[in-house]
Amino acid sequence: PAGAERGTPRLYADGRFPTESGRARFVADPFVSAAEGADSAFPLVLNTGRLRDQWHGMSRTGTAAQLFGHVEQALLGLHPDDLARAGLAEGDLVRVRSRRASLVLPVQVDASLQPGQAFVPMHWGDRFLEGLGVNALSSAACDPLSRQPELKHAAVAIEPIALPWAFFALVEGDVQRRLEALRPLFRGLAYASFSLAGRERPALVIRAAAEAAPAAALLAAIDQQLGLVDDPVLVYEDPQRGVGKRLRLSDGRLVALRLAGETAARDWLKALWARGSIEPGLRRWLLAPLSTPPGVLPERDPTICNCLNIGRRSICDGIARGLDLPELQRSLGCGTRCGSCVPEIKRLLAQLPLAESA
Repeated sequence: PAGAERGTPRLYADGRFPTESGRARFVADPFVSAAEGADSAFPLVLNTGRLRDQWHGMSRTGTAAQLFGHVEQALLGLHPDDLARAGLAEGDLVRVRSRRASLVLPVQVDASLQPGQAFVPMHWGDRFLEGLGVNALSSAACDPLSRQPELKHAAVAIEPIALPWAFFALVEGDVQRRLEALRPLFRGLAYASFSLAGRERPALVIRAAAEAAPAAALLAAIDQQLGLVDDPVLVYEDPQRGVGKRLRLSDGRLVALRLAGETAARDWLKALWARGSIEPGLRRWLLAPLSTPPGVLPERDPTICNCLNIGRRSICDGIARGLDLPELQRSLGCGTRCGSCVPEIKRLLAQLPLAESA
Protein backbone atom coordinates (compact mmCIF):
# COMPACT_ATOMS: atom_id res chain seq x y z
CA PRO A 1 0.00 0.00 0.00
CA ALA A 2 1.01 3.63 -0.50
CA GLY A 3 3.46 4.78 2.17
CA ALA A 4 4.12 1.27 3.50
CA GLU A 5 7.56 -0.32 3.64
CA ARG A 6 6.28 -3.85 2.95
CA GLY A 7 3.30 -5.54 1.38
CA THR A 8 0.38 -7.23 3.10
CA PRO A 9 1.25 -10.87 3.97
CA ARG A 10 -2.29 -12.07 3.27
CA LEU A 11 -4.96 -9.96 1.60
CA TYR A 12 -8.49 -9.68 3.00
CA ALA A 13 -7.72 -11.61 6.19
CA ASP A 14 -9.94 -9.10 7.98
CA GLY A 15 -12.81 -9.82 5.63
CA ARG A 16 -12.78 -6.33 4.09
CA PHE A 17 -12.30 -5.64 0.39
CA PRO A 18 -11.31 -2.38 -1.36
CA THR A 19 -14.90 -1.44 -2.25
CA GLU A 20 -17.19 1.28 -0.86
CA SER A 21 -19.11 -1.26 1.21
CA GLY A 22 -16.03 -3.28 2.17
CA ARG A 23 -17.66 -6.38 0.75
CA ALA A 24 -16.52 -8.43 -2.24
CA ARG A 25 -18.39 -8.05 -5.52
CA PHE A 26 -18.97 -11.13 -7.64
CA VAL A 27 -19.34 -10.77 -11.39
CA ALA A 28 -21.73 -13.30 -12.90
CA ASP A 29 -20.68 -13.25 -16.53
CA PRO A 30 -22.99 -15.13 -18.93
CA PHE A 31 -21.54 -18.21 -20.63
CA VAL A 32 -20.09 -17.62 -24.08
CA SER A 33 -19.02 -20.56 -26.22
CA ALA A 34 -15.52 -20.85 -27.65
CA ALA A 35 -14.63 -18.35 -30.35
CA GLU A 36 -13.64 -21.12 -32.75
CA GLY A 37 -15.67 -24.28 -33.15
CA ALA A 38 -14.77 -27.52 -34.90
CA ASP A 39 -16.28 -28.08 -38.34
CA SER A 40 -15.82 -30.34 -41.34
CA ALA A 41 -12.65 -28.53 -42.43
CA PHE A 42 -11.12 -28.48 -38.91
CA PRO A 43 -12.78 -31.36 -37.07
CA LEU A 44 -10.54 -31.64 -33.98
CA VAL A 45 -10.39 -29.43 -30.90
CA LEU A 46 -6.79 -28.80 -29.83
CA ASN A 47 -5.76 -28.20 -26.22
CA THR A 48 -2.24 -26.81 -25.77
CA GLY A 49 -1.46 -27.59 -22.14
CA ARG A 50 1.45 -27.86 -19.77
CA LEU A 51 3.52 -30.95 -19.09
CA ARG A 52 3.87 -32.32 -15.59
CA ASP A 53 7.63 -31.75 -15.27
CA GLN A 54 7.97 -28.69 -17.50
CA TRP A 55 5.58 -26.51 -15.49
CA HIS A 56 8.19 -23.75 -15.30
CA GLY A 57 11.31 -25.29 -16.86
CA MET A 58 10.47 -24.70 -20.51
CA SER A 59 8.67 -21.43 -19.90
CA ARG A 60 12.20 -20.10 -19.39
CA THR A 61 15.12 -21.69 -21.21
CA GLY A 62 14.62 -25.48 -21.11
CA THR A 63 18.12 -26.04 -19.71
CA ALA A 64 17.38 -28.84 -17.20
CA ALA A 65 17.96 -32.13 -19.02
CA GLN A 66 16.39 -34.27 -16.29
CA LEU A 67 13.02 -32.55 -16.82
CA PHE A 68 12.84 -34.11 -20.28
CA GLY A 69 12.99 -37.60 -18.76
CA HIS A 70 9.23 -37.92 -18.44
CA VAL A 71 8.26 -36.52 -21.87
CA GLU A 72 11.17 -36.05 -24.25
CA GLN A 73 9.55 -34.56 -27.35
CA ALA A 74 6.42 -32.77 -28.51
CA LEU A 75 3.81 -35.36 -29.48
CA LEU A 76 0.26 -34.86 -30.72
CA GLY A 77 -2.05 -36.92 -28.53
CA LEU A 78 -5.19 -38.37 -30.15
CA HIS A 79 -7.96 -40.67 -29.00
CA PRO A 80 -7.46 -44.24 -30.33
CA ASP A 81 -10.58 -43.94 -32.51
CA ASP A 82 -9.31 -40.76 -34.18
CA LEU A 83 -5.92 -42.38 -34.75
CA ALA A 84 -7.53 -45.43 -36.36
CA ARG A 85 -9.93 -43.29 -38.41
CA ALA A 86 -6.99 -41.42 -39.90
CA GLY A 87 -5.11 -44.66 -40.61
CA LEU A 88 -2.22 -43.64 -38.34
CA ALA A 89 0.10 -45.55 -36.04
CA GLU A 90 2.01 -44.21 -33.06
CA GLY A 91 5.06 -42.29 -34.16
CA ASP A 92 3.71 -41.39 -37.61
CA LEU A 93 4.28 -37.81 -38.65
CA VAL A 94 1.27 -35.62 -39.42
CA ARG A 95 0.75 -32.05 -40.44
CA VAL A 96 -1.44 -30.28 -37.88
CA ARG A 97 -3.26 -27.29 -39.39
CA SER A 98 -5.29 -24.54 -37.79
CA ARG A 99 -6.65 -21.43 -39.45
CA ARG A 100 -3.43 -19.62 -38.54
CA ALA A 101 -0.47 -21.98 -38.88
CA SER A 102 0.66 -25.56 -39.37
CA LEU A 103 3.23 -27.83 -37.72
CA VAL A 104 4.60 -31.31 -38.33
CA LEU A 105 4.46 -33.55 -35.26
CA PRO A 106 4.55 -37.27 -34.40
CA VAL A 107 1.27 -38.72 -33.07
CA GLN A 108 0.65 -40.85 -30.01
CA VAL A 109 -2.36 -42.67 -28.57
CA ASP A 110 -3.92 -40.91 -25.57
CA ALA A 111 -6.93 -42.78 -24.24
CA SER A 112 -7.53 -40.05 -21.65
CA LEU A 113 -8.78 -37.77 -24.44
CA GLN A 114 -12.30 -37.79 -25.80
CA PRO A 115 -12.90 -38.52 -29.50
CA GLY A 116 -12.53 -35.31 -31.45
CA GLN A 117 -9.95 -33.88 -29.04
CA ALA A 118 -6.22 -33.45 -29.49
CA PHE A 119 -3.48 -32.45 -27.07
CA VAL A 120 0.01 -31.09 -27.61
CA PRO A 121 2.36 -29.57 -24.98
CA MET A 122 2.65 -25.81 -25.18
CA HIS A 123 6.37 -25.74 -24.29
CA TRP A 124 7.86 -26.44 -27.69
CA GLY A 125 8.36 -23.03 -29.28
CA ASP A 126 10.47 -22.39 -32.34
CA ARG A 127 13.65 -22.83 -30.28
CA PHE A 128 12.90 -26.53 -29.86
CA LEU A 129 10.63 -27.25 -32.83
CA GLU A 130 10.85 -26.34 -36.51
CA GLY A 131 8.11 -23.88 -37.46
CA LEU A 132 6.59 -21.05 -35.48
CA GLY A 133 6.03 -23.21 -32.40
CA VAL A 134 3.03 -24.92 -30.89
CA ASN A 135 1.24 -21.77 -29.76
CA ALA A 136 1.07 -20.50 -33.34
CA LEU A 137 -1.79 -22.97 -33.78
CA SER A 138 -3.80 -21.35 -31.00
CA SER A 139 -6.52 -18.75 -31.34
CA ALA A 140 -5.77 -15.15 -30.41
CA ALA A 141 -9.27 -14.75 -28.93
CA CYS A 142 -9.37 -13.53 -25.32
CA ASP A 143 -12.03 -13.45 -22.65
CA PRO A 144 -13.38 -9.86 -22.67
CA LEU A 145 -13.39 -9.62 -18.87
CA SER A 146 -10.27 -11.46 -17.65
CA ARG A 147 -8.28 -11.11 -20.91
CA GLN A 148 -7.30 -14.78 -20.50
CA PRO A 149 -6.32 -16.09 -23.98
CA GLU A 150 -8.27 -19.03 -25.35
CA LEU A 151 -5.28 -21.37 -25.46
CA LYS A 152 -7.34 -24.44 -24.59
CA HIS A 153 -9.60 -24.46 -27.63
CA ALA A 154 -8.51 -24.21 -31.27
CA ALA A 155 -9.96 -26.09 -34.24
CA VAL A 156 -7.39 -28.13 -36.16
CA ALA A 157 -7.16 -30.75 -38.89
CA ILE A 158 -4.50 -33.42 -39.33
CA GLU A 159 -3.17 -35.13 -42.42
CA PRO A 160 -0.46 -37.79 -42.81
CA ILE A 161 2.75 -36.50 -44.32
CA ALA A 162 5.37 -38.59 -46.11
CA LEU A 163 8.90 -37.60 -45.12
CA PRO A 164 11.10 -40.57 -46.09
CA TRP A 165 14.43 -39.04 -45.10
CA ALA A 166 14.87 -39.46 -41.35
CA PHE A 167 17.55 -38.09 -39.03
CA PHE A 168 18.51 -38.79 -35.42
CA ALA A 169 21.43 -37.45 -33.42
CA LEU A 170 22.60 -37.47 -29.82
CA VAL A 171 25.63 -35.76 -28.35
CA GLU A 172 26.52 -35.37 -24.69
CA GLY A 173 28.10 -32.36 -23.05
CA ASP A 174 27.82 -28.57 -23.50
CA VAL A 175 24.22 -28.99 -24.61
CA GLN A 176 23.17 -25.35 -24.62
CA ARG A 177 26.09 -24.21 -26.79
CA ARG A 178 25.46 -27.10 -29.16
CA LEU A 179 21.76 -26.26 -29.35
CA GLU A 180 22.50 -22.67 -30.28
CA ALA A 181 24.96 -23.79 -32.95
CA LEU A 182 22.89 -26.62 -34.41
CA ARG A 183 19.40 -25.12 -34.35
CA PRO A 184 19.96 -22.79 -37.36
CA LEU A 185 21.24 -25.69 -39.48
CA PHE A 186 17.80 -27.34 -39.40
CA ARG A 187 15.83 -24.30 -40.57
CA GLY A 188 13.70 -25.19 -43.54
CA LEU A 189 13.39 -28.93 -42.86
CA ALA A 190 9.79 -30.13 -42.71
CA TYR A 191 10.28 -31.53 -39.22
CA ALA A 192 12.96 -30.96 -36.60
CA SER A 193 12.66 -31.43 -32.85
CA PHE A 194 15.27 -30.67 -30.18
CA SER A 195 15.28 -31.93 -26.60
CA LEU A 196 17.62 -32.94 -23.80
CA ALA A 197 18.26 -36.28 -22.10
CA GLY A 198 20.18 -37.62 -19.15
CA ARG A 199 20.92 -36.46 -15.64
CA GLU A 200 24.60 -36.71 -14.67
CA ARG A 201 25.58 -36.69 -18.38
CA PRO A 202 23.17 -34.32 -20.17
CA ALA A 203 22.87 -34.76 -23.93
CA LEU A 204 21.23 -32.93 -26.80
CA VAL A 205 18.82 -35.09 -28.83
CA ILE A 206 17.74 -34.14 -32.36
CA ARG A 207 15.03 -35.75 -34.47
CA ALA A 208 14.32 -34.56 -38.01
CA ALA A 209 12.68 -35.61 -41.27
CA ALA A 210 12.44 -34.26 -44.80
CA GLU A 211 11.18 -35.18 -48.25
CA ALA A 212 14.73 -35.74 -49.49
CA ALA A 213 18.25 -35.83 -48.09
CA PRO A 214 19.79 -32.37 -47.66
CA ALA A 215 23.03 -31.33 -49.29
CA ALA A 216 26.18 -33.10 -48.18
CA ALA A 217 27.64 -29.78 -47.05
CA LEU A 218 24.81 -29.34 -44.55
CA LEU A 219 25.39 -32.80 -43.08
CA ALA A 220 29.09 -32.02 -42.85
CA ALA A 221 28.34 -28.83 -40.91
CA ILE A 222 26.07 -30.78 -38.57
CA ASP A 223 28.75 -33.44 -38.03
CA GLN A 224 31.26 -30.73 -37.19
CA GLN A 225 29.03 -29.40 -34.40
CA LEU A 226 28.35 -32.95 -33.16
CA GLY A 227 32.07 -33.68 -32.91
CA LEU A 228 31.81 -36.46 -35.48
CA VAL A 229 34.44 -35.36 -38.01
CA ASP A 230 37.86 -36.05 -36.55
CA ASP A 231 38.98 -39.60 -35.76
CA PRO A 232 38.30 -41.86 -33.99
CA VAL A 233 34.77 -42.04 -35.46
CA LEU A 234 32.91 -45.12 -36.70
CA VAL A 235 31.49 -44.31 -40.16
CA TYR A 236 29.09 -45.97 -42.60
CA GLU A 237 28.22 -44.20 -45.86
CA ASP A 238 25.88 -45.30 -48.67
CA PRO A 239 25.50 -42.22 -50.92
CA GLN A 240 23.27 -43.99 -53.44
CA ARG A 241 20.64 -44.67 -50.76
CA GLY A 242 21.25 -41.40 -48.95
CA VAL A 243 22.23 -43.26 -45.79
CA GLY A 244 25.03 -42.14 -43.50
CA LYS A 245 25.91 -43.04 -39.92
CA ARG A 246 28.58 -41.83 -37.53
CA LEU A 247 29.34 -42.75 -33.92
CA ARG A 248 31.99 -41.72 -31.44
CA LEU A 249 33.12 -43.90 -28.54
CA SER A 250 35.17 -42.70 -25.60
CA ASP A 251 36.44 -44.85 -22.72
CA GLY A 252 34.13 -47.66 -23.79
CA ARG A 253 31.04 -45.45 -23.91
CA LEU A 254 28.95 -44.08 -26.74
CA VAL A 255 29.17 -40.27 -26.49
CA ALA A 256 27.83 -39.05 -29.87
CA LEU A 257 25.94 -40.48 -32.81
CA ARG A 258 24.30 -39.37 -36.03
CA LEU A 259 21.95 -41.49 -38.15
CA ALA A 260 20.75 -40.06 -41.47
CA GLY A 261 18.51 -41.67 -44.07
CA GLU A 262 17.91 -44.75 -41.93
CA THR A 263 17.33 -44.54 -38.17
CA ALA A 264 16.06 -48.00 -37.19
CA ALA A 265 18.57 -48.36 -34.33
CA ARG A 266 17.96 -44.97 -32.74
CA ASP A 267 16.04 -46.19 -29.67
CA TRP A 268 18.42 -48.92 -28.57
CA LEU A 269 21.49 -46.82 -29.36
CA LYS A 270 20.06 -44.08 -27.16
CA ALA A 271 19.43 -46.68 -24.45
CA LEU A 272 23.01 -47.86 -24.88
CA TRP A 273 24.24 -44.30 -24.41
CA ALA A 274 22.17 -43.94 -21.24
CA ARG A 275 23.47 -47.25 -19.92
CA GLY A 276 27.07 -46.08 -20.22
CA SER A 277 29.07 -49.21 -21.02
CA ILE A 278 29.13 -51.24 -24.25
CA GLU A 279 29.86 -54.95 -24.31
CA PRO A 280 32.59 -55.87 -26.85
CA GLY A 281 30.17 -58.10 -28.74
CA LEU A 282 27.82 -55.21 -29.44
CA ARG A 283 30.37 -53.00 -31.18
CA ARG A 284 30.13 -54.80 -34.51
CA TRP A 285 26.38 -54.05 -34.61
CA LEU A 286 26.44 -50.33 -33.78
CA LEU A 287 26.06 -49.27 -37.44
CA ALA A 288 23.64 -52.04 -38.43
CA PRO A 289 20.04 -51.22 -39.52
CA LEU A 290 18.48 -53.06 -36.57
CA SER A 291 15.40 -51.83 -34.72
CA THR A 292 16.27 -54.11 -31.79
CA PRO A 293 19.74 -54.91 -30.45
CA PRO A 294 21.30 -58.30 -31.22
CA GLY A 295 21.61 -59.03 -27.49
CA VAL A 296 19.31 -58.30 -24.59
CA LEU A 297 19.51 -54.79 -23.19
CA PRO A 298 17.75 -53.98 -19.94
CA GLU A 299 14.26 -52.71 -20.65
CA ARG A 300 13.94 -48.95 -20.34
CA ASP A 301 12.62 -47.95 -16.94
CA PRO A 302 10.52 -44.80 -17.43
CA THR A 303 11.17 -42.13 -14.83
CA ILE A 304 8.16 -41.45 -12.62
CA CYS A 305 9.71 -39.25 -9.91
CA ASN A 306 12.11 -36.84 -11.59
CA CYS A 307 13.16 -35.15 -8.36
CA LEU A 308 14.74 -38.33 -6.98
CA ASN A 309 15.17 -40.26 -10.27
CA ILE A 310 12.84 -43.11 -9.28
CA GLY A 311 11.65 -45.30 -12.13
CA ARG A 312 8.41 -47.08 -12.76
CA ARG A 313 9.92 -50.49 -12.01
CA SER A 314 10.85 -49.58 -8.43
CA ILE A 315 7.41 -48.16 -7.74
CA CYS A 316 5.66 -51.17 -9.27
CA ASP A 317 7.84 -53.52 -7.21
CA GLY A 318 6.78 -51.63 -4.10
CA ILE A 319 3.11 -51.87 -5.07
CA ALA A 320 3.54 -55.61 -5.66
CA ARG A 321 4.81 -55.87 -2.07
CA GLY A 322 1.57 -54.28 -0.91
CA LEU A 323 2.81 -50.72 -0.26
CA ASP A 324 0.27 -47.91 -0.48
CA LEU A 325 1.06 -44.29 -1.35
CA PRO A 326 2.30 -43.16 2.10
CA GLU A 327 4.41 -46.30 2.41
CA LEU A 328 5.90 -45.77 -1.08
CA GLN A 329 6.73 -42.21 -0.11
CA ARG A 330 8.42 -43.33 3.10
CA SER A 331 10.40 -46.20 1.58
CA LEU A 332 11.35 -44.72 -1.81
CA GLY A 333 10.88 -40.98 -1.33
CA CYS A 334 8.84 -40.67 -4.54
CA GLY A 335 6.28 -37.88 -4.51
CA THR A 336 7.79 -36.18 -1.46
CA ARG A 337 9.49 -33.22 -3.17
CA CYS A 338 7.47 -31.28 -5.75
CA GLY A 339 4.62 -33.83 -5.70
CA SER A 340 3.91 -33.66 -9.43
CA CYS A 341 4.33 -37.44 -9.80
CA VAL A 342 1.73 -38.31 -7.14
CA PRO A 343 -1.21 -38.54 -9.60
CA GLU A 344 0.76 -40.97 -11.76
CA ILE A 345 1.66 -43.08 -8.72
CA LYS A 346 -2.01 -43.17 -7.76
CA ARG A 347 -2.90 -44.37 -11.26
CA LEU A 348 -0.36 -47.18 -10.92
CA LEU A 349 -1.86 -48.10 -7.54
CA ALA A 350 -5.29 -48.28 -9.14
CA GLN A 351 -4.17 -50.20 -12.23
CA LEU A 352 -1.74 -52.81 -10.90
CA PRO A 353 -4.16 -54.83 -8.73
CA LEU A 354 -6.41 -55.17 -11.81
CA ALA A 355 -3.47 -56.27 -13.96
CA GLU A 356 -2.36 -58.82 -11.36
CA SER A 357 -5.85 -60.25 -10.94
CA ALA A 358 -6.16 -60.57 -14.74
